[in-house]
Amino acid sequence: MEHLRTSLVLLFLLCSPWSSAGTTFLTHLGTLCIEDCKPDGGEYKCKTIDKDGRSQTMYCSPQKNVDYWGRQCRADSMCGKYGEDYCWCRNNIFSWGYCGVVKDDKMLIESGTGTHITSRHRNKRAPEEIDTVDDEGNRIKTIFFAEATNDITDGEQWRNDAENLISRWKNVYLVDQARSNLIRSGNLRIDMQGIINRNNQRYYNLQIQVNVQRRRGDSTTVAQILIPRGIPERYVRRAFTESFDRRAKVSIKVRKY
Repeated sequence: MEHLRTSLVLLFLLCSPWSSAGTTFLTHLGTLCIEDCKPDGGEYKCKTIDKDGRSQTMYCSPQKNVDYWGRQCRADSMCGKYGEDYCWCRNNIFSWGYCGVVKDDKMLIESGTGTHITSRHRNKRAPEEIDTVDDEGNRIKTIFFAEATNDITDGEQWRNDAENLISRWKNVYLVDQARSNLIRSGNLRIDMQGIINRNNQRYYNLQIQVNVQRRRGDSTTVAQILIPRGIPERYVRRAFTESFDRRAKVSIKVRKY
């Protein structure tokens, strides 16, 4: 009976989702989970956008220093890369497992008012850094930011159409003047809305629009990105995907070091 009780407890711990309030999950490859880290056939996984802008399902950890099976990492082997291209940790002398970094969303206090600002409220005030790609060879960091906006509508019903449209993106479509229908599908199109100047740098304002007549007060935009010249195509595709999934304006900044 005691053995059965122990087995049931272990099964509950393995299959129950962990609380995710105020938590950000990263995959074992370091990309951002766009949903909670959840059990999937005994392993913990989440949906993410890979570095080529494609939607993938990858391993993640349900809480800090726990591997993708829900096993505790050893105290002397916390979740990290340790020279590899992925994060992992040791559970004991003989076994190891993939793991993902888990971050607690910080809560700020607005000075002078005592108002608590969670990450959700902070997104409305300033762009949020969602990922950084570090090209150590060329000493360049490419940083993705998301900014909450009410101008992007829910495009879930056109998801397949959007993914197909995004996959067709090539930088040869970039133009220096506003132009509609850079790429078009049955329901959606990519428009170049013009050039925006930010901090003495020019950004292309690209949007995915629904092919319908816009009514006053309604938005036909399902994704919007701001990108500087010279961004690789795979980063443009990823920015579009992040914007579509988050319903946020996504911008890319490049920093040399």
